[in-house]
Amino acid sequence: MKRPLLLDLFGGEGLAAYGYALAGFDVTSVEINPERIANHVRHPNVTVVEGDATTFPLDGFEVVVASPPCTDHTTRATLAEHRRGASTDTGWMLPHTINRLRAWGDATGGLWVVENVEGAKTIMGSPLMLCGTMFGLTDGGWHLARHRLFESNALLMAPGPHRCRNRGVRIVGVYGDLTKNDRACGGRNRPGGDVRAGVDRARRLMGAPWASPRGLALGIPPAYTRFIGEQILDHLGARTRTAA
Repeated sequence: MKRPLLLDLFGGEGLAAYGYALAGFDVTSVEINPERIANHVRHPNVTVVEGDATTFPLDGFEVVVASPPCTDHTTRATLAEHRRGASTDTGWMLPHTINRLRAWGDATGGLWVVENVEGAKTIMGSPLMLCGTMFGLTDGGWHLARHRLFESNALLMAPGPHRCRNRGVRIVGVYGDLTKNDRACGGRNRPGGDVRAGVDRARRLMGAPWASPRGLALGIPPAYTRFIGEQILDHLGARTRTAA
């Protein structure tokens, strides 16, 4: 059976691409950073190409997904850029990408998905929020709390409520400089009560054993995109059945 073609823009180290490949797509992942390309996931249904995700051609794909840089939209003050109060000058890429994919979808009927952090909600519209606690992403009794938003021209559903604020649930985050986090417990207490995962625990929680510390801090668990991808496949299948 032929696998649908999916274009993954701002591919990073391939965490999102891996999930879409597991869902059943042939994925072309576009990344401009040579270091991230060198550390990109290796999978028979994922091809990584070097290119500018803001201008890469969309022709020939049934689905286009994108994860524009989130640094200028994050609300956490854990990255060095935010501790300095600086901008990375990439904030324009999110609205640019949404507008570009919306126009492409309207013109071709293709399906698209854009992912970003909670701080980008006002830009994204009415996105779906996913969290690691919805997927049972745990390690040693710690539950991954990682909220990410998904905007799409297809109806997307969550697998259930998140459990981040449930009494007795020990949550851990993956962000900032993972190499400085406590190896013994996989995290360290922060003023807000958060716990930050170290590299090894983060790789297990995220389901990305190949990823670098930076790739983990910026990426999303493949479980999220596998779940999204399976829903997109259902939409494509429904279109095929209707056309038949």
